[in-house]
Amino acid sequence: MLRRSSDMPLGALCAAIALLSVGRVAFAAESVEVIHWWTSGGETAAVDKFKEALAARNVEWKDMAVGGGDNQRMLLKARVGKGTPPDAAQVNTDVRAYASDRTNLTNLDALAAREKWDSVLPEPVRRYVKMGGSSYVMVPVDVNRQNIMWIATASLKKIGAEAPPKTWDEFFAMADKARAAGMIPLAMAEDLWVNNFFYQVAYSTLGPEGFRKAFHEGDEAAMRSAPMLEAFKVVRKAHAYVDRGASTRKWNAATQMVMQGKAFAQVMGDWAKGEFVRAGKKPNEDYVCAPVPGTASGYMFSADAFVFFKHGKGSASQPALAQVLMDKEAQQAFNLVKGSIPVRTDADVSKFDDCGKRSFADFIAADKSGSLAAAPSLIATPGRYAAWRDAFLAYWNDDGMTPQQGVERLVAVTKAN
Repeated sequence: MLRRSSDMPLGALCAAIALLSVGRVAFAAESVEVIHWWTSGGETAAVDKFKEALAARNVEWKDMAVGGGDNQRMLLKARVGKGTPPDAAQVNTDVRAYASDRTNLTNLDALAAREKWDSVLPEPVRRYVKMGGSSYVMVPVDVNRQNIMWIATASLKKIGAEAPPKTWDEFFAMADKARAAGMIPLAMAEDLWVNNFFYQVAYSTLGPEGFRKAFHEGDEAAMRSAPMLEAFKVVRKAHAYVDRGASTRKWNAATQMVMQGKAFAQVMGDWAKGEFVRAGKKPNEDYVCAPVPGTASGYMFSADAFVFFKHGKGSASQPALAQVLMDKEAQQAFNLVKGSIPVRTDADVSKFDDCGKRSFADFIAADKSGSLAAAPSLIATPGRYAAWRDAFLAYWNDDGMTPQQGVERLVAVTKAN
């Protein structure tokens, strides 16, 4: 039983009670400041679902939406450095910087234990959100499948194809036909997405186990393997099917090109579906969401998550937000709009479209088979991840660099970081 000592302020006692009372209760009117990078049309509509669920608990979501993940990370770093962190912040590649000193973060274990988070999160996800420890560092809200190729059904018909490509050879054959039909074969976006494309190609050639060895463990043998060399060869060939304007294009603009038939295909995570949904497009009728060639039996995922910073003051807003973010119904509403799937394995996806249902089924199957592969951004240190990105971009932008030289550069930066 929680008792108030003689020198314990009443406000602190109330805050402690609020933190311990993790059931679905009506919290006192408060607000919670949240910094995130969800700014596209589909993402904004999805965030509104969390705002609505939080408002039902009498807590206001004070939005600090920053365009671009890098910009958001810079702002968050500055806020934390000044001692004015937000209540909660979206994180992925920079989470280690905050998780290394867990005394700066709100302890979520009481809430997690009460609501049995361990039983509804796959082991690879738990390992990520606990950063290899025993305590929750962050709250995951979704799973994004990254190994997806998006194609408009009208574009498939235009080149006489009945189904999306299952191999890279099939894709390149279709790409030639798409170019002849006046389409940009592969819609690419700015540097961040070049990096993402490399990982998807490597995942297709290495397979889940080889990919984990290379990009989770930094294993040199996997880095130097024939499948890795093949990945560099495929990327070099794919580069020839990208237009010159790609380097300054946002990812959702590339998605629009696919929808409009200006481009044939895009390799992008399932957050791209939010753009299709917002445009009123339907899977299988207007577009297909196929696994990246060579990855039909695999599932590479990223997971959006939030960390909660201590402020030295009692507040019911943080536990209320954490509860909402992991709430089964709130995750369903959010992911229905965003295009991703709930991170909870007990989620009800009956209202999801065919893309969502397939993604969730493949997610559960991959968890059972042990073939889930976390995106390198969730596993690698920021320094190593940045070094890999630079190595990929150097290769992408230099047609004179051979695939073998690309591999050697990747091995070198891995050893150095």
